[in-house]
Amino acid sequence: METNNPVSDPIAKKLKILLAEDDAINQKLFSYMLNDIAEELIIASTGLEAVSLHEKNLGIDLILMDLKMPEMDGYQAVKTIRESDQAVKIFALSAFAPETQSEAINGNDFNDYVSKPIRKADLLKVIAKHF
Repeated sequence: METNNPVSDPIAKKLKILLAEDDAINQKLFSYMLNDIAEELIIASTGLEAVSLHEKNLGIDLILMDLKMPEMDGYQAVKTIRESDQAVKIFALSAFAPETQSEAINGNDFNDYVSKPIRKADLLKVIAKHF
């Protein structure tokens, strides 16, 4: 029996995903939530590491970028990535107030916004909008 449930199969292909998140618990949580849709999951713990890993790994489909990270915040990391890659989808991750959402998306090179904490179904629904 087929269903149109976006949670069970939100996209047609597996994605190469870069997760830029400095919190180890959140890294594990996002890894679990992305397991079904990730062909490859690359994890960066700092903004600077995210930029470097993006440069070294061709074909990244999606970057989930925490806004507050050590060495380089998410805003600067995305600006640097956008200098060489306009095509990759980049979602801002933040546990801050809703006004951060419009700030992140409007004029800051992000394609979408994910508020932490987030449920798996909600995360996959946001990803499915873009893939």
